[in-house]
Amino acid sequence: MSRSIRVSSTAVTAALLSLASTSALAQEALPVIDISAQPARDGDGKSRKAIVGPMGPAPAEAQSLKQITQTISVVDRQQIELTNPTGLMEILAQAPGVAIARAGGIGGQIYLRGFSSNTMRSPLYVDGDRLHGRNTLQLNYFAPEEIEQVEVIRGPASVLYGSDALTGLVNVVTRQTSSNVEGPFQFRRGGASFGYGSAATSLNSYGWVEGAGDGFSVRGGLAGRKGLSYQTPMGEARNGDYRSIGGNFTLGYSPTADQHFEASFRGYVETDGRAGGVGGAPGYPFLNVRQSPNELLMGRLSYSGDFAGGLISHVEASAYVNYFDTHLATINTTSARQTVFSDSHVIGPIVFGGRVLAVAPWSIDRLGSVVSKFGGDAFYERRPGSLGTSVTATLSNGVVTALKYSPLTQSVPESFQTNGGIFMLHEWTPIEAITISAGGRLDYFNTRTRLSQLASSALLPAYIANSDTDRLAPTGSIGAVLRVTPALDVVGNVSTAFRYPTNAELFNSTATSLPNPDLQPETGVTYEGGLRLHVAEATASITGFHSVYQNLLQTQSVTYMGASTYTQSQNVGRAEIDGVELEGRWQATPEFGFFGNFTVLEGTNTTTGRPLPYIAPFRARFGAQIAPPGAGYSLQAVLNAAAAKTRIDTTQEYRTSGYVTLNLYSSVDLGVLVSPRLGDTRLSIGLENVFDTAYVDAATFANVSYGRSVTNPLLEPGRNFVIKLTHEF
Repeated sequence: MSRSIRVSSTAVTAALLSLASTSALAQEALPVIDISAQPARDGDGKSRKAIVGPMGPAPAEAQSLKQITQTISVVDRQQIELTNPTGLMEILAQAPGVAIARAGGIGGQIYLRGFSSNTMRSPLYVDGDRLHGRNTLQLNYFAPEEIEQVEVIRGPASVLYGSDALTGLVNVVTRQTSSNVEGPFQFRRGGASFGYGSAATSLNSYGWVEGAGDGFSVRGGLAGRKGLSYQTPMGEARNGDYRSIGGNFTLGYSPTADQHFEASFRGYVETDGRAGGVGGAPGYPFLNVRQSPNELLMGRLSYSGDFAGGLISHVEASAYVNYFDTHLATINTTSARQTVFSDSHVIGPIVFGGRVLAVAPWSIDRLGSVVSKFGGDAFYERRPGSLGTSVTATLSNGVVTALKYSPLTQSVPESFQTNGGIFMLHEWTPIEAITISAGGRLDYFNTRTRLSQLASSALLPAYIANSDTDRLAPTGSIGAVLRVTPALDVVGNVSTAFRYPTNAELFNSTATSLPNPDLQPETGVTYEGGLRLHVAEATASITGFHSVYQNLLQTQSVTYMGASTYTQSQNVGRAEIDGVELEGRWQATPEFGFFGNFTVLEGTNTTTGRPLPYIAPFRARFGAQIAPPGAGYSLQAVLNAAAAKTRIDTTQEYRTSGYVTLNLYSSVDLGVLVSPRLGDTRLSIGLENVFDTAYVDAATFANVSYGRSVTNPLLEPGRNFVIKLTHEF
C-alpha cells in the first residue's frame, strides 16, 4: 500500500478511535436525537419516514444478503428524492468507492474499487437477482422514481453472489407496495411526479398506483424520460440525447403474515447516443454511436418465508428471465478516406436464472451461537448473435467516389454460457464480543459457441480451440468482527474470487469492439480491515484493502484493419490495488446534519509496471443539511471533489485535473408550508455545478489515438437547474 494511503488511513483511524472512546465513556448520557418530522401516513394509517426531513445519523438498513464482515453502503429513497438524479449512475455516485464513467446523458458505467462494471467484476442485481447480459448498457434502464434504494457491497462478495463479484456488487431495490394486505381489497396509494433539468433540457415523469387487501397486493408504475445532448462549460456534448419509457407491475400474495409470493414484470425501451466513453470515444465528429432502440424485458417469480421452531428460520427463492434487444447504429469517420455507416442488430441475450437461500440459526453448548446461510444459484445465457450490415463510402477531397454495400450477415456467432453455484456461510459468535465468519462456494461454468456461423471468419481457429469449455471455480472468505467497545467494532476479512470471461467478452464483436476467444479466467484475493463507529448521533466506517489479481482482464485499445477505434478484452498479467474508504453521518442537532465519504485508490499492473488505467486517485463527497423536524423544508449543500490524475498509463488514458463542484438542493412539503389541503405534495429545486466547472471524471474512457475534446474524454454536464413536483396520496 502506498505511503499516501497509509497516512490517510492512520489519521482517520486515530480520529475514529478517539471519538469512539469518548463516546463509549459518555454513552449513557448521550441524548437520543428525535429526527421524526411530522411522519406521513400510508393508506393504512401507518407512519412512514417523511422525505422532507432530517436524514439522521445512520443510513437505511440494507436488504441485500451479506456477510457480517462486509462493508455496505445504502442510498435510500430520501436521498434519491432530495437530490433528483437523472439516472442510476448519479445515485451510485453518492456511495464511497464508486466513480462514474459517463457515455451520454443517461448511459455509462461505474468503477467500483478501481474496476469498471463494463468488465462484469461488479455485477448488477435487481431485488437480489442477477441482471446478467448487457454490462455496457445495464445502468441505462432504471428511472430513479421507481427505485426504493440502491445498495453497494464493497469488496469481494463471491461466496453469496457468484464468483465474478470481485470488487463488490450493486443491488437495486425497487419500490414495493406498502399497503396492508388485511381487510377488503382496494386501491389505497398512488402518486405522480414531474421534473425538469436545464443542462439537457430534460423532462421526466413517473406515475404509480398500488392496492392491497384479502391477502393480495398490487403495484404498477410508468416512467418516462427525455433529454437533449447536455451542455458542458466547453460546449455541447453532441450525441448525448436520450428518450426512455419503462413500466413495472407487481402482484403479491401473502397467505399468512410470514409467507409471501410475488410475480413481477418490468419493461424498458430507450433510444440514446454515446457522446463519448466506452464504445463512444472519441465521439463527434469521428464516431457517432446510437442505441436505437435498446430494450429490456424482465420477469420474476419469488417467495420468502419465515418459520418458527424449526431448523430453518428463513427461506428465499426466485426464478427470473431477462431478454435484451438492441439496434446499434454507427457512423464512423475516423478515416479521412472513407465513411462507414453500419447497423448491427444485437439479439439477446436471453437469460434464465434462479436462486434459493436458507438461513438456519443454531447454538453450541457453552460455545455460543451460529447462523448458517446456504443455498445455490444458476443462470443459462443464450446469445443468438448479431446481424449486421454496412455501407462504406470512399472519399476523395470530401467527395464520394464509390459506395460499397455489405449485405445483412451474422457478424457474431451464437453462443451459450451456463453457470451453477452452491454456497455455505457460517457466522459464529462464541462470546458477545466477537463474531467469526467463514464461507465457501463452488461454481461450474460451461461456455459454447456455434461454429457453423463462422465459416469465413479469420478468427475461426481460435473459436474452434475454445468452442466448448468447462471450468470449476472454488472461492471462499474468512473474517471476524471484534466489538472493542459498545461504540466501536474492528473488522477484518480475507476473500478469494474467480471470474470466468463472459461469452460476450469471448465471442461478441460490435462496431467498436473485437472478440477474444483465447481469454483465460482471472483470479483474485483481497485483504480488508477497518473500523465501524456507531453512537446515538453518528455512524462512521473506515476500510482499508489490498487486492491482488492474476490473469487480469483489461479492455485495450487495438488497431484492426487499419482502424484504431477498436477495443478488445485481453489478459494483461498481474495487478494490485490498494485503497482506503471512509463513510459517515453526524446528526449534530435535530436541525443540522452532516454526511460525507472519501476514497483513496492506487492500482498497478505489476507485470508491466504501469498504473492501472481509469482509476480516480482521490474523490470525496461532503454535505450538510438543515431540516428542522416538522418544519416541512430541507436545505442541502454538497461538495464533490477529486484530485488530479497524474499517475496514468499513457498508452490508454489522458491526465485529468482535480476539481471541486458545489451542488445546492432545497425541498419543501407544500402540505405543511402552504396548506394541508395539498396533502403530501413536495417541490424540490436544485442547482448543480453552481460555478459551471469544466471537469472530467478520472474514470471516463478516452481514445488516446485522438486529441482531447469535449467528448474525448467526455466532459461532465455544466451548471444544471433542476426542479421537480411530486404528489402522493
